[in-house]
Amino acid sequence: MFKKLSTGLFVLLLVFSVGIQAAEKKKELPKQVLFKNVHVWDGTSDGLTKKINVLVEGNLIKKVRASESDAHDQALVIEGDGKILMPGLIEMHVHYSTFLPLGDVRSNLHPYAHGALAVLRAKEFLMNGYTTTRDAGGPSKYLKDIIDAGIAPGPRIYPSENWITTTSGHGDFRGLNEPHPSINGIGHFYDDYVSIIADGPDETTRAVRETFRRGATQIKLFTSGGVTSTYDPLHSGPNAEEIRAAVKVAEVWDTYVLTHSFSEKAINLAIDNGVKSIEHAPFLTDKAAKKMIKKNIYLATAVSPVLEISVEAAEKTYSPASFKKWKVVRDAALNMLEVLKRNPDLKVTLGSDLLGPWRGMKAVDDKMNLEFKYFGKYLGNLRTLKMATSTAGEMNLMTGKMNPYKDGPMGVVKEGAYADLLLVDGNPLENIELMLDPGKNFKIIMKDGVIYKNTLLHELISPDLDIQIKKTLPHMWGDYNYSE
Repeated sequence: MFKKLSTGLFVLLLVFSVGIQAAEKKKELPKQVLFKNVHVWDGTSDGLTKKINVLVEGNLIKKVRASESDAHDQALVIEGDGKILMPGLIEMHVHYSTFLPLGDVRSNLHPYAHGALAVLRAKEFLMNGYTTTRDAGGPSKYLKDIIDAGIAPGPRIYPSENWITTTSGHGDFRGLNEPHPSINGIGHFYDDYVSIIADGPDETTRAVRETFRRGATQIKLFTSGGVTSTYDPLHSGPNAEEIRAAVKVAEVWDTYVLTHSFSEKAINLAIDNGVKSIEHAPFLTDKAAKKMIKKNIYLATAVSPVLEISVEAAEKTYSPASFKKWKVVRDAALNMLEVLKRNPDLKVTLGSDLLGPWRGMKAVDDKMNLEFKYFGKYLGNLRTLKMATSTAGEMNLMTGKMNPYKDGPMGVVKEGAYADLLLVDGNPLENIELMLDPGKNFKIIMKDGVIYKNTLLHELISPDLDIQIKKTLPHMWGDYNYSE
């Protein structure tokens, strides 16, 4: 009797042990997602593939043209049904933590509110299809860390932290009678976390080093005045020595300088003194564009902020001084598009630069995809889509050793690249206006191998019913958004 019990117990323990080992082995399998029967635009090619499968493992693309047998039995399988799989979008000029009107917000909006609003904005960016962004000035390293830790949804962020401005430059948003932080020693939240006022090569050198200390991956300067500020005419800006000082420090840190440059003089000043990314450039000339091509300098620009708003609405929005500058810039924007059209080798990326009142930023941020309408019309669908994917991905590599995202390339669909993917209903190479309605046309948004939006829930196939149930439950960030 004892032997029988011992034998039975042994068999039971053996079965139990095998079961545990099988469960552990099952848990050890890496997370996989298999996109089936999708046409792929890879971010660089002129056209689409035929229907193929793409396998994602972890946060990277494991195989393009995969077979079903390449995926393990726990993989999440998504039936693409002939839809277009393309890279996630990359936005190269945002300001997560700044709002309009800058003078009033600077004085009256609590610093904590800037951060809370930025977290909400990050979700909107992601839901508009942007899986990577470059913040072109203002605090965002804190936001990057929150998103990277998985605490809140949002794109990857390349932070510039404090923009660096000369006294009375475009980044100096003090009121007329406010003290100078360097002269009077009296600072403000914006002076501490948004802007650093620096004059001369020595002050500029220190400001750049301080900005790197705060977590910047690249440095933002101004070589001209701008629209939203008051005491900086468009022709104002730093001198060559100040720009070279910033570039010299950035080169030591193995990264680059970007500059807000409106006027022709400001553009050339940046080109001639080592800047690698020029922003806006409404007064770009063919001569300057050819210099940029020769020196491998990128342009990040947008036109919808000036072309989408009527003259009457702008006059109501801006101060008299800012409206006068806005009108000049608006008239130049269409000419810039013609220059870009005549210079197809110029490396251009999308940079919406959207600013708005803090109470209405969702409506403003939802307009960022309007850039596809204007650039598609002037530069063609293919070049425009490359601007928002592979060209921007290449540009981010200029951060060198400062690049926080080194697992793989971005802005492309190829083996080893980041699994940042959009499943689009329709072909944007033929109809770029599909990009204007991401809520309707972006059926799946994946960043870093995690699906944050899926409107094809009924097409998910999983061998594990518990996994299937988890994936169909609404996530806290929206009806179709979920993060594991």
